[in-house]
Amino acid sequence: MKVSETMTITKRSADGAFYGEHNNVPYVIERSHADYNAYDGFYNVMRATAFGDRPQLLKEILMNNRYPMIFGNTNASTSTPAPKRDPKDILIEGIKHLMDFFTEFSFTPSFRFTNTFAYMACQSEQQATEYVTNYFALMDSSYVKEVQQKVKSAEFKKIIKDIAQYGEPTSHINTRFKVYFGPAGTGKTTIAQEESNNRCIVCNSSMLPSDLMEDFIFKDGNPDFNPSLLWDCMEQGKTIVLDEINLLPFDSLRFLQGIVDGKSEFYYKNRPVHIHEGFQIIGTMNLSLGGMIYGLPEPLVDRCSEAKEFALTAEQLTKAIVGWDAE
Repeated sequence: MKVSETMTITKRSADGAFYGEHNNVPYVIERSHADYNAYDGFYNVMRATAFGDRPQLLKEILMNNRYPMIFGNTNASTSTPAPKRDPKDILIEGIKHLMDFFTEFSFTPSFRFTNTFAYMACQSEQQATEYVTNYFALMDSSYVKEVQQKVKSAEFKKIIKDIAQYGEPTSHINTRFKVYFGPAGTGKTTIAQEESNNRCIVCNSSMLPSDLMEDFIFKDGNPDFNPSLLWDCMEQGKTIVLDEINLLPFDSLRFLQGIVDGKSEFYYKNRPVHIHEGFQIIGTMNLSLGGMIYGLPEPLVDRCSEAKEFALTAEQLTKAIVGWDAE
């Protein structure tokens, strides 16, 4: 509910908690809050007031020091300040709210998701919000649009704030996989290739795990294979681009899932493959092709350390007319 240009209120049906924003500052009033009943009365008064009359009523409430503990009026009488809360308790509460936030979208935050989300929350509110919206977009979730709207709420901003106040996670679980997605011509592959020093494999729908790992050769007249570019990058701890990664068949995507999950070694056709520090896959992709969405499996999206969407700007489109070298 919009009260004025500076204040909004939402009452959560699940637990009755109030989430709001006043002067660009998000807040939450739980049922356990000392002033919950007063705030509930304030909420009901505003609901019963025509929208056009709410700003004036709010002004009168503030002038008359009504509901002082809600608005932090320093001229009102104050009680003993509440004891300072343990940051870990605030973190646990924030994670509980994060879990509740996603229940209507049939999604339960995983260990990896929570770790990466907490890292993004410590960077900025925008990065945490983009991580969530892009996560659902890459999975081709049926709730993409609903999530995009709900992450704009004061409730979600409060969740980000509560989780970020604890500080960055002690370790980053996802470090080996990033996804850059968007239409052709947005520069995603160019940027990815700059990061990988032009190490790139162009993917297609017939590329099996063996095609990713082997370069087929004949040795002494018999069929054999050399380690592929992907294999070399793992052994040398380098970055590689898998262009159009979402076109790979399911078996190949499952195979990549096992590579980027943090293990340091695995066996391929009885040969050990060592994954060294610094190895990273950057998957580039156009999420929509021919009107169809080609998403990635949730376990692979869950391993993303970053999911970044690229979009064409007016400046880029202008280059199609005036040329890339024009000032």
